[in-house]
Amino acid sequence: MKSVKEVSKLSGVSRRTLQYYDEIGLLPPSAVKKSGYRQYDDESLRRLWSILFYKELGISLDDIRLLLESPREMEKEIMRQHKHILLEKKAQLEKMIVSIDRILNDEFDLSMLRDFDQNRIKATMKTYAKEIRALMESGFFLPLVKSGIFPGSISIVKNASNVMNTDFGELVSLSAEVIQKFREAMIDGPESLAAEAAVNAYRELINIIWIPCDDQSFRKIGRAYLVHKEALDQKSPGLAEFVSKVILHVYQ
Repeated sequence: MKSVKEVSKLSGVSRRTLQYYDEIGLLPPSAVKKSGYRQYDDESLRRLWSILFYKELGISLDDIRLLLESPREMEKEIMRQHKHILLEKKAQLEKMIVSIDRILNDEFDLSMLRDFDQNRIKATMKTYAKEIRALMESGFFLPLVKSGIFPGSISIVKNASNVMNTDFGELVSLSAEVIQKFREAMIDGPESLAAEAAVNAYRELINIIWIPCDDQSFRKIGRAYLVHKEALDQKSPGLAEFVSKVILHVYQ
């Protein structure tokens, strides 16, 4: 167990910031002594690492909370994507080191100017950040996370290979398609064929990203869309209640 002082020294995060993270429920301490001093175990420190990682990507604290409550495999997939960006940066730095050695040996050619071209890396980061924001800002998956059927503290993904073999941008596109299917189905009603197609596409997406979901668990997700509908209603009024009705109708 580490004290606030020790965690602050290890991470560079101020004590006030750690206290704030505790106050908003983002990083509660593992234990609190009778004296009132907060303590953090290894799992809490790992959570802090994730918070700092997401902040580095420019993700808001509200969205970080949502990501931390999501299944561990989603977090791993985001890290895989960011690792790809870091490897590109590493390759560029290694090229620059080689160029420095050549300059020190009074060698130069025009290709060395490419060492300073950041456009490809910036484009990758911009696209990646846009994909994450699109996924988080929709608010569509918050009830799914809040349903409680996917413990965020452990990875229970049975088919993680599906996620590893699927491009993150493709997953975001599939998510957007599911949301659009539900929006279009609202015109025809919760008992329409369009609504049934939307809910089946949603269940298939869950099977890809998380775990195979049985009917009982899916009904629980449907009820969660009524209980935790506020965030989604702000973006798409009435959509949460509609999704709930469709799920409970199709999988009654």
